[in-house]
Amino acid sequence: MSFLGPQLRAYLEFMVAMGYSSFGNSFHRSLARDLDYYLVFRSVAKVKEIDEGLVANWMHAVASLAPGSKNQKLRFARGFLRHLARQGLARDNPAERIPYLKFADPKPHIYTLLEIHEILQEAGRYKRKHPGSLLGWTLETMILLIYACGLRISEALNLRIKDVDFTENTLSLWRTKFHKERLVPFSPVVAKKLAAYLAVRDKHRPPSGTEEPFFPSRAGKYHRSTIEHHFRKILVRCGLAKPKGRGAPRIHDLRHAFAVHRLYKWYQDGCDPLNKLPLLSTYMGHVNIESTQFYLTITQALLREGDRRFQTGFEGVVDKVLRRALDNP
Repeated sequence: MSFLGPQLRAYLEFMVAMGYSSFGNSFHRSLARDLDYYLVFRSVAKVKEIDEGLVANWMHAVASLAPGSKNQKLRFARGFLRHLARQGLARDNPAERIPYLKFADPKPHIYTLLEIHEILQEAGRYKRKHPGSLLGWTLETMILLIYACGLRISEALNLRIKDVDFTENTLSLWRTKFHKERLVPFSPVVAKKLAAYLAVRDKHRPPSGTEEPFFPSRAGKYHRSTIEHHFRKILVRCGLAKPKGRGAPRIHDLRHAFAVHRLYKWYQDGCDPLNKLPLLSTYMGHVNIESTQFYLTITQALLREGDRRFQTGFEGVVDKVLRRALDNP
C-alpha cells in the first residue's frame, strides 16, 4: 500500500533467492506488511523522509512487544534500507545508527535422552488414542527424524516421498537454508520407522505420485506453526512446558540436542570433538564451521556441569577410599 510496497516485495524475493528461506515465511512477510502500513500511517512518501526517529518509532510502536521482537523489527529495517542503498534508492541507512536492545539471549534446550523418549511416548499415545488420524503417526515419526538426523523442521516438512531412499538409507534434502542441498544417511532403526509410517500413510492418504510430501496434511503439506502447536501440547503433557507463556523448549531444539549428543558421544569414544566438527558441519548443512562450533561450547558446558555434580556427590566417598588405601598399603 505504501510507495515502497514493490521494493518490500522485491526485497523478500531477493533474500529468498540468496538462500535466506525464512524470508519467504509468514513472519518476515508480516514484518514487511507492518512496515508498509506504518509508512502509510505516517504519510511517508519519500525515502529521504525515513530517518532514525521514524525507524525507532516503528520499532517501539507496540510498547508490550518483547525486546527480542523489537530487535527483529530493527534487523529487518536495517536489511531493507541497506538493500535500498545498494540500489541507489537511499543515500544512507539510518537504522544502522540505532542500537539493538540488550536482553538475555534464550539458550537452546538440550533435551536429555529420557526427555526425548517421553516425548516420543506421548506422541505414540496420541497415535493410539486417535487410530483413524494420521497426525499422531506424523508427529511421532517427524520428531524422531528431526532428532535422529539433526534436521531443521523446514527440511522435514519439505521432504517428498521420492527424497527417501530405502536402498541407500539416505534423505535427499533440497531447497534448504542457503541452498545447501545434501544427502543425509539414516540408521536401520530410522529406516524401519520411516517404512512403517509410509505404510500407514498409504492407507490414510494414498499418494498420487512420489512428488507428494512425505508428511501430508489434508491441505497438502503441514505448516510449521501447526506442528509447533501440537509439539507444545506434547511438551505440556510431558511436564516440559506450561500451557501458556513463553520460554518453552522448541521443536528446533531437537536439532541442537542431536549435535550436542553427537559431540558428547565422540568425546566418550575418545575422539577429539574439535577434529570432528567439519563432519558434523557438513552433515547438518551449515554454511560454515563457525556455526557448528556453537555446539562445542554447549558440550563443554555440559561436561563441566557433569564433573561438578560428580564431585559434589562422590568426592567425599572417593577421599575416604583413598585415605583407607594409604593407611593400609
